[in-house]
Amino acid sequence: MAAKPLMGQTESHNFHEALPFPDKLSLATVKKEVIAYCNSLQDKDGLYGSYRSAPGARPDLYSSLDVALMYQIMGINLKKKLSETQRREWIDHINTFSNNNFGTATDGTYFDTYGHSTFHANGMVVGALGVLGGKQKFHVKLYDAFNTVEKVVPWLESLNWSRQWQASHLFWGGMVCFSLSKSCPPGWLDAVFKWLDSNLDPATGWWKRGVAHSDRHQPLGGSVHILPLYEHHKRKFPYPEKVIDSVLALQLENGRWFRTENINVMHYLELDALYAYYFMKKMSPDYRRKDIQDSIDRYSKVVLNYYKNNKEDYFKLHPHFVLAGVGTFGLLQRLNPEIFYDDVQWTDIFSDLQLHMTSNVEV
Repeated sequence: MAAKPLMGQTESHNFHEALPFPDKLSLATVKKEVIAYCNSLQDKDGLYGSYRSAPGARPDLYSSLDVALMYQIMGINLKKKLSETQRREWIDHINTFSNNNFGTATDGTYFDTYGHSTFHANGMVVGALGVLGGKQKFHVKLYDAFNTVEKVVPWLESLNWSRQWQASHLFWGGMVCFSLSKSCPPGWLDAVFKWLDSNLDPATGWWKRGVAHSDRHQPLGGSVHILPLYEHHKRKFPYPEKVIDSVLALQLENGRWFRTENINVMHYLELDALYAYYFMKKMSPDYRRKDIQDSIDRYSKVVLNYYKNNKEDYFKLHPHFVLAGVGTFGLLQRLNPEIFYDDVQWTDIFSDLQLHMTSNVEV
Protein backbone atom coordinates (compact mmCIF):
# COMPACT_ATOMS: atom_id res chain seq x y z
CA MET A 1 0.00 0.00 0.00
CA ALA A 2 1.41 3.40 -0.96
CA ALA A 3 2.18 5.70 1.94
CA LYS A 4 -0.13 8.71 2.26
CA PRO A 5 1.61 12.08 1.81
CA LEU A 6 2.27 13.91 5.04
CA MET A 7 0.70 17.25 5.89
CA GLY A 8 2.82 20.07 4.47
CA GLN A 9 4.36 17.75 1.87
CA THR A 10 1.41 17.12 -0.46
CA GLU A 11 3.47 17.40 -3.62
CA SER A 12 6.81 16.06 -2.39
CA HIS A 13 6.06 12.46 -3.29
CA ASN A 14 6.09 13.50 -6.97
CA PHE A 15 9.33 15.52 -6.87
CA HIS A 16 11.46 12.80 -8.39
CA GLU A 17 8.90 12.14 -11.11
CA ALA A 18 8.25 15.77 -12.05
CA LEU A 19 11.84 16.95 -12.32
CA PRO A 20 13.89 14.85 -14.74
CA PHE A 21 17.63 15.23 -15.08
CA PRO A 22 19.74 16.84 -16.58
CA ASP A 23 18.77 19.68 -14.19
CA LYS A 24 21.94 20.69 -12.36
CA LEU A 25 22.96 23.00 -9.54
CA SER A 26 26.14 25.05 -9.34
CA LEU A 27 27.44 24.82 -5.79
CA ALA A 28 29.57 27.89 -6.51
CA THR A 29 26.28 29.79 -6.81
CA VAL A 30 24.94 28.14 -3.66
CA LYS A 31 28.13 29.18 -1.86
CA LYS A 32 27.58 32.84 -2.75
CA GLU A 33 24.01 32.62 -1.48
CA VAL A 34 25.07 30.95 1.77
CA ILE A 35 27.73 33.61 2.36
CA ALA A 36 25.18 36.38 1.74
CA TYR A 37 22.86 34.69 4.24
CA CYS A 38 25.65 34.48 6.83
CA ASN A 39 26.59 38.12 6.28
CA SER A 40 22.98 39.15 6.90
CA LEU A 41 23.16 37.55 10.35
CA GLN A 42 26.46 39.06 11.47
CA ASP A 43 26.35 41.39 14.47
CA LYS A 44 28.04 44.45 13.00
CA ASP A 45 28.54 45.99 16.44
CA GLY A 46 29.91 42.87 18.11
CA LEU A 47 33.10 40.89 17.86
CA TYR A 48 33.85 39.52 14.41
CA GLY A 49 32.29 36.07 14.35
CA SER A 50 29.25 37.13 16.36
CA TYR A 51 26.18 35.84 14.51
CA ARG A 52 22.44 35.83 15.12
CA SER A 53 19.81 33.19 14.34
CA ALA A 54 17.77 35.80 12.44
CA PRO A 55 17.87 39.57 11.80
CA GLY A 56 17.00 41.31 15.05
CA ALA A 57 17.62 38.26 17.23
CA ARG A 58 20.36 38.21 19.85
CA PRO A 59 23.78 36.75 18.96
CA ASP A 60 24.00 33.10 20.06
CA LEU A 61 26.67 30.43 20.35
CA TYR A 62 25.34 27.95 17.80
CA SER A 63 24.94 30.52 15.03
CA SER A 64 28.61 31.44 15.42
CA LEU A 65 29.64 27.77 15.39
CA ASP A 66 27.37 26.88 12.47
CA VAL A 67 28.78 29.63 10.25
CA ALA A 68 32.36 28.55 10.93
CA LEU A 69 31.50 24.95 10.03
CA MET A 70 29.65 26.04 6.88
CA TYR A 71 32.69 27.93 5.62
CA GLN A 72 34.90 24.89 6.19
CA ILE A 73 32.47 22.52 4.47
CA MET A 74 32.25 24.83 1.45
CA GLY A 75 36.04 24.70 1.08
CA ILE A 76 36.85 28.12 2.54
CA ASN A 77 39.94 28.18 4.74
CA LEU A 78 39.17 30.66 7.52
CA LYS A 79 42.77 30.74 8.71
CA LYS A 80 43.75 32.15 5.32
CA LYS A 81 40.61 34.16 4.60
CA LEU A 82 40.48 36.13 7.85
CA SER A 83 42.84 38.69 9.31
CA GLU A 84 44.50 37.83 12.60
CA THR A 85 42.18 40.28 14.39
CA GLN A 86 39.04 38.80 12.81
CA ARG A 87 40.13 35.27 13.61
CA ARG A 88 40.99 36.13 17.22
CA GLU A 89 37.69 37.95 17.78
CA TRP A 90 35.70 34.98 16.46
CA ILE A 91 37.58 32.62 18.79
CA ASP A 92 37.09 34.99 21.74
CA HIS A 93 33.38 35.31 20.97
CA ILE A 94 32.93 31.51 21.03
CA ASN A 95 34.80 31.27 24.31
CA THR A 96 32.55 33.87 25.98
CA PHE A 97 30.02 30.99 26.13
CA SER A 98 32.34 28.76 28.15
CA ASN A 99 30.88 27.98 31.57
CA ASN A 100 32.88 29.61 34.37
CA ASN A 101 32.59 30.49 38.03
CA PHE A 102 33.41 34.21 38.26
CA GLY A 103 36.15 33.69 35.69
CA THR A 104 37.57 30.46 37.07
CA ALA A 105 37.38 27.13 35.26
CA THR A 106 34.46 24.75 35.76
CA ASP A 107 34.07 21.60 33.63
CA GLY A 108 34.97 23.06 30.23
CA THR A 109 31.40 22.90 28.91
CA TYR A 110 29.66 25.62 26.88
CA PHE A 111 26.20 27.14 27.43
CA ASP A 112 23.57 28.51 25.02
CA THR A 113 23.45 25.19 23.18
CA TYR A 114 20.21 25.63 21.16
CA GLY A 115 18.61 22.79 23.10
CA HIS A 116 21.45 20.35 22.48
CA SER A 117 23.44 18.42 25.06
CA THR A 118 26.74 19.71 26.40
CA PHE A 119 28.42 16.86 24.48
CA HIS A 120 26.92 18.02 21.18
CA ALA A 121 28.01 21.59 21.93
CA ASN A 122 31.50 20.31 22.70
CA GLY A 123 31.72 18.66 19.28
CA MET A 124 30.54 21.85 17.59
CA VAL A 125 33.08 23.95 19.50
CA VAL A 126 35.93 21.55 18.68
CA GLY A 127 35.10 21.84 14.98
CA ALA A 128 34.70 25.61 14.90
CA LEU A 129 37.78 26.41 16.99
CA GLY A 130 39.76 23.91 14.94
CA VAL A 131 39.11 25.64 11.62
CA LEU A 132 39.71 29.04 13.24
CA GLY A 133 43.00 27.97 14.85
CA GLY A 134 41.76 28.57 18.39
CA LYS A 135 41.78 26.82 21.75
CA GLN A 136 39.00 25.94 24.16
CA LYS A 137 38.80 28.23 27.18
CA PHE A 138 39.20 25.54 29.84
CA HIS A 139 40.14 21.89 30.22
CA VAL A 140 37.17 19.67 29.27
CA LYS A 141 36.03 17.21 31.95
CA LEU A 142 33.17 15.72 29.91
CA TYR A 143 35.36 12.80 28.91
CA ASP A 144 35.99 11.70 32.50
CA ALA A 145 33.08 9.23 32.47
CA PHE A 146 34.73 7.05 29.78
CA ASN A 147 38.36 8.13 29.50
CA THR A 148 39.97 4.84 30.56
CA VAL A 149 39.83 1.28 29.27
CA GLU A 150 38.19 0.25 32.55
CA LYS A 151 35.42 2.86 32.35
CA VAL A 152 34.50 2.79 28.68
CA VAL A 153 32.66 -0.54 28.36
CA PRO A 154 30.36 0.04 31.38
CA TRP A 155 29.65 3.51 29.98
CA LEU A 156 28.76 2.07 26.57
CA GLU A 157 26.46 -0.45 28.21
CA SER A 158 24.70 2.31 30.15
CA LEU A 159 23.52 4.26 27.09
CA ASN A 160 19.89 4.26 25.99
CA TRP A 161 20.30 2.37 22.72
CA SER A 162 16.56 2.36 22.04
CA ARG A 163 16.80 6.14 21.58
CA GLN A 164 20.15 5.99 19.90
CA TRP A 165 19.86 9.15 17.80
CA GLN A 166 19.84 11.36 20.89
CA ALA A 167 22.33 9.22 22.80
CA SER A 168 24.76 9.20 19.87
CA HIS A 169 25.57 12.88 20.42
CA LEU A 170 27.56 11.55 23.38
CA PHE A 171 29.64 9.75 20.76
CA TRP A 172 30.08 12.55 18.25
CA GLY A 173 30.82 15.30 20.78
CA GLY A 174 32.29 12.96 23.36
CA MET A 175 33.97 9.72 22.28
CA VAL A 176 34.92 10.83 18.75
CA CYS A 177 36.46 14.02 20.17
CA PHE A 178 38.23 12.13 22.96
CA SER A 179 39.58 9.54 20.51
CA LEU A 180 41.44 12.36 18.73
CA SER A 181 42.62 13.96 21.96
CA LYS A 182 46.16 13.91 23.31
CA SER A 183 44.70 12.29 26.43
CA CYS A 184 43.35 9.16 24.74
CA PRO A 185 45.24 6.26 26.43
CA PRO A 186 46.77 3.18 24.77
CA GLY A 187 44.29 0.36 24.31
CA TRP A 188 41.24 2.60 24.62
CA LEU A 189 40.32 2.52 20.94
CA ASP A 190 40.79 -1.25 20.75
CA ALA A 191 38.39 -1.72 23.67
CA VAL A 192 35.83 0.59 22.06
CA PHE A 193 35.95 -1.09 18.65
CA LYS A 194 35.80 -4.56 20.19
CA TRP A 195 32.59 -3.62 22.00
CA LEU A 196 31.09 -1.80 19.01
CA ASP A 197 31.83 -4.65 16.60
CA SER A 198 30.44 -7.31 18.93
CA ASN A 199 27.24 -5.33 19.53
CA LEU A 200 26.37 -4.66 15.90
CA ASP A 201 23.34 -6.48 14.57
CA PRO A 202 24.69 -8.64 11.70
CA ALA A 203 21.25 -8.63 10.05
CA THR A 204 20.94 -4.83 9.78
CA GLY A 205 24.36 -3.27 10.44
CA TRP A 206 22.79 -1.17 13.21
CA TRP A 207 23.44 -0.87 16.93
CA LYS A 208 22.57 -2.31 19.38
CA ARG A 209 21.92 -5.98 18.77
CA GLY A 210 18.92 -7.19 20.76
CA VAL A 211 17.56 -3.70 21.53
CA ALA A 212 14.36 -2.49 19.84
CA HIS A 213 14.51 1.10 18.60
CA SER A 214 11.86 3.55 19.76
CA ASP A 215 11.14 4.65 16.16
CA ARG A 216 12.34 4.14 12.59
CA HIS A 217 14.76 7.08 12.70
CA GLN A 218 16.85 5.98 15.68
CA PRO A 219 19.34 3.51 14.12
CA LEU A 220 20.30 5.70 11.15
CA GLY A 221 20.45 8.97 13.10
CA GLY A 222 22.39 7.25 15.85
CA SER A 223 24.83 5.14 13.86
CA VAL A 224 26.25 7.94 11.73
CA HIS A 225 27.49 9.74 14.83
CA ILE A 226 29.52 6.62 15.67
CA LEU A 227 30.81 5.83 12.18
CA PRO A 228 33.36 8.71 12.15
CA LEU A 229 35.29 6.67 14.73
CA TYR A 230 35.75 4.00 12.06
CA GLU A 231 36.47 6.45 9.25
CA HIS A 232 38.96 8.69 11.01
CA HIS A 233 40.82 5.85 12.70
CA LYS A 234 40.78 3.77 9.49
CA ARG A 235 39.08 0.80 11.13
CA LYS A 236 37.17 -1.77 9.11
CA PHE A 237 33.42 -1.62 9.62
CA PRO A 238 32.06 -5.21 9.76
CA TYR A 239 28.78 -4.97 7.80
CA PRO A 240 28.81 -2.26 5.10
CA GLU A 241 26.45 -4.22 2.82
CA LYS A 242 23.87 -4.56 5.60
CA VAL A 243 23.94 -0.82 6.30
CA ILE A 244 23.39 -0.16 2.59
CA ASP A 245 20.41 -2.54 2.63
CA SER A 246 19.02 -0.81 5.72
CA VAL A 247 19.39 2.73 4.36
CA LEU A 248 17.80 1.74 1.05
CA ALA A 249 14.88 0.18 2.92
CA LEU A 250 14.37 3.31 5.04
CA GLN A 251 13.92 5.66 2.08
CA LEU A 252 10.34 6.88 1.87
CA GLU A 253 8.17 7.09 -1.23
CA ASN A 254 8.68 10.86 -1.29
CA GLY A 255 12.46 10.36 -1.67
CA ARG A 256 13.34 11.38 1.89
CA TRP A 257 14.36 9.39 4.96
CA PHE A 258 12.83 11.61 7.67
CA ARG A 259 9.11 11.03 8.17
CA THR A 260 8.11 14.58 9.10
CA GLU A 261 5.69 17.35 8.25
CA ASN A 262 8.60 19.78 7.89
CA ILE A 263 8.92 20.91 4.27
CA ASN A 264 12.70 21.39 4.63
CA VAL A 265 13.97 18.33 2.73
CA MET A 266 17.61 18.79 3.77
CA HIS A 267 17.24 17.77 7.39
CA TYR A 268 19.98 16.04 9.35
CA LEU A 269 18.50 12.58 8.81
CA GLU A 270 18.83 13.05 5.04
CA LEU A 271 22.46 14.08 5.56
CA ASP A 272 22.86 10.97 7.72
CA ALA A 273 21.58 8.69 4.95
CA LEU A 274 23.95 10.22 2.40
CA TYR A 275 26.92 9.91 4.75
CA ALA A 276 26.06 6.25 5.33
CA TYR A 277 26.04 5.70 1.55
CA TYR A 278 29.29 7.62 1.13
CA PHE A 279 31.18 5.72 3.84
CA MET A 280 29.78 2.26 3.07
CA LYS A 281 30.43 2.66 -0.66
CA LYS A 282 34.11 3.26 0.12
CA MET A 283 34.26 -0.17 1.76
CA SER A 284 31.94 -2.02 -0.62
CA PRO A 285 32.00 -0.04 -3.88
CA ASP A 286 30.23 -2.57 -6.09
CA TYR A 287 27.43 -3.64 -3.78
CA ARG A 288 23.97 -2.64 -5.08
CA ARG A 289 25.59 0.13 -7.07
CA LYS A 290 22.53 0.80 -9.27
CA ASP A 291 20.09 0.71 -6.35
CA ILE A 292 22.20 3.24 -4.46
CA GLN A 293 22.46 5.53 -7.47
CA ASP A 294 18.73 5.32 -8.10
CA SER A 295 18.14 6.22 -4.45
CA ILE A 296 20.55 9.16 -4.65
CA ASP A 297 18.96 10.33 -7.91
CA ARG A 298 15.49 10.26 -6.37
CA TYR A 299 16.61 12.36 -3.44
CA SER A 300 18.70 14.65 -5.68
CA LYS A 301 15.57 15.62 -7.62
CA VAL A 302 13.77 16.36 -4.35
CA VAL A 303 16.60 18.69 -3.32
CA LEU A 304 16.78 20.42 -6.70
CA ASN A 305 13.05 21.09 -6.65
CA TYR A 306 13.09 22.28 -3.04
CA TYR A 307 16.03 24.63 -3.52
CA LYS A 308 14.54 26.04 -6.72
CA ASN A 309 11.13 26.75 -5.19
CA ASN A 310 11.77 27.19 -1.46
CA LYS A 311 15.12 28.93 -1.30
CA GLU A 312 13.66 32.00 0.41
CA ASP A 313 12.21 29.87 3.21
CA TYR A 314 15.43 27.85 3.49
CA PHE A 315 17.41 31.00 4.21
CA LYS A 316 15.03 31.93 7.01
CA LEU A 317 16.02 28.86 9.01
CA HIS A 318 18.37 28.92 12.00
CA PRO A 319 21.97 28.53 10.81
CA HIS A 320 22.06 25.09 12.40
CA PHE A 321 19.57 23.83 9.82
CA VAL A 322 21.23 25.69 6.98
CA LEU A 323 24.39 23.85 8.08
CA ALA A 324 22.53 20.57 7.51
CA GLY A 325 21.78 21.67 3.96
CA VAL A 326 25.36 22.74 3.30
CA GLY A 327 26.61 19.34 4.47
CA THR A 328 23.96 17.65 2.35
CA PHE A 329 25.18 19.53 -0.71
CA GLY A 330 28.73 18.44 0.13
CA LEU A 331 27.72 14.79 0.17
CA LEU A 332 25.60 15.13 -2.98
CA GLN A 333 28.61 16.65 -4.75
CA ARG A 334 30.56 13.45 -4.04
CA LEU A 335 27.67 11.08 -4.72
CA ASN A 336 26.20 12.91 -7.75
CA PRO A 337 29.03 15.14 -9.01
CA GLU A 338 27.57 15.79 -12.45
CA ILE A 339 24.43 17.25 -10.90
CA PHE A 340 25.91 19.13 -7.92
CA TYR A 341 29.14 20.62 -9.18
CA ASP A 342 31.86 23.05 -8.13
CA ASP A 343 35.56 23.45 -8.84
CA VAL A 344 36.12 23.24 -5.07
CA GLN A 345 35.49 20.01 -3.15
CA TRP A 346 32.92 20.41 -0.38
CA THR A 347 32.89 18.19 2.71
CA ASP A 348 30.38 17.48 5.50
CA ILE A 349 30.16 17.43 9.30
CA PHE A 350 31.13 13.76 9.63
CA SER A 351 33.81 12.98 7.06
CA ASP A 352 35.86 16.17 7.45
CA LEU A 353 38.74 15.28 9.78
CA GLN A 354 39.51 18.98 10.33
CA LEU A 355 36.25 19.27 12.25
CA HIS A 356 37.32 16.61 14.74
CA MET A 357 40.92 17.49 15.63
CA THR A 358 40.55 17.79 19.39
CA SER A 359 44.30 17.69 19.96
CA ASN A 360 44.61 21.06 18.20
CA VAL A 361 42.07 22.87 20.39
CA GLU A 362 42.30 21.29 23.85
CA VAL A 363 44.06 22.92 26.78
